Amino acid sequence: MKMLLPRLVPALIVIATLSVGAAAARSTSGAGGIRTLRTAGGATALAADGSRAAVATACGAHVFELFAWNPVRRLVVSMAHRRERECNGASTGEGISDVGIAGQHLAWVRFAGGNFREAWLVTGTVGKPQSTTRLTEAKIHSTGDDVGDWVGNVHGDGSLLVFNTWSVCETPSEYDPCPEPTPPGYNIHNESLWRIVGGRKRLLVASPDELAVLSVAAGRILVQRADGSLELRRADGTLVRAFPFGPNEVRGAVLDASELVVLDRASGLHWRLYDTVSGVQKRALRATAGAIPADVERGLLVYMVVRAVHVLRLADGRQRTLTTPRGTEYPLAQIEPSGLFYSYQVRREGRVRFIPFNEIRFR
Repeated sequence: MKMLLPRLVPALIVIATLSVGAAAARSTSGAGGIRTLRTAGGATALAADGSRAAVATACGAHVFELFAWNPVRRLVVSMAHRRERECNGASTGEGISDVGIAGQHLAWVRFAGGNFREAWLVTGTVGKPQSTTRLTEAKIHSTGDDVGDWVGNVHGDGSLLVFNTWSVCETPSEYDPCPEPTPPGYNIHNESLWRIVGGRKRLLVASPDELAVLSVAAGRILVQRADGSLELRRADGTLVRAFPFGPNEVRGAVLDASELVVLDRASGLHWRLYDTVSGVQKRALRATAGAIPADVERGLLVYMVVRAVHVLRLADGRQRTLTTPRGTEYPLAQIEPSGLFYSYQVRREGRVRFIPFNEIRFR
């Protein structure tokens, strides 16, 4: 499972890598069950499900990379043909902006552009890594003001893999005005929630305004509405429960099988823990300024700040801090029953480290 950032706004011993076309990555081992994936470029997107992570890297020697890495089995698989990963020097960037994984199935957003950026969603499986399917047409938006069409918010867990498409408009505007009635400024409209099933997309919910996927877990989908409220939905898109929040109150939220954790700033910055069955708030813990929630699993919340990954034990507030090297502004992180995955950079190279769940220590 994975949470997306808010929109708009001892020595390592190299071991042999079992791989499928993964010459640009190496899996190394350290003490205990700790493993490290070394890549030619820094990670731009990270998602995890079970014991497998999907890792996208920045453009390097004419290509970017997309790996499915299983540190438990020490297996690295390179996804997609090289021609689908070519870097051609687009003026405002190119590569993969978002990735999700559910079991052996991956989905990712490929983008490239200049004054206008094109993005489209692609899916594939670890079993047939070179065989990919494009599921959307190009979504085109302005890189200056974000107005236009988008695809993203890719999230996966178990057999559930979902994403959003949406549009951004501006009111007032001569060229791309918002539908009436819409408040002044930039607004999200025509947002759809899609599920990927058998290499095809299936529409679950279409909304006239915001319906942004934040997290998925245990067959449930967490979305945020335009008014700031959160909704828990089933895998078929039907509503389970709503959690009322005001506009701009929620700075992020993550979900696991039994808990919803919300970063709320309504009355000071707090982590608020909710029971997903009853909807009752179980506890609140003061949050660190600048925190970005990443994931939650079995009572452990993972969040990032500048140059550090924090693991917070929700039962008693004890923390483990993992500091990353200079050059890593905000690391990426995910936690699964198998363990913790987090990314950082060493000079121009990328690293993704895996720590088994039972080796996460609290001081």
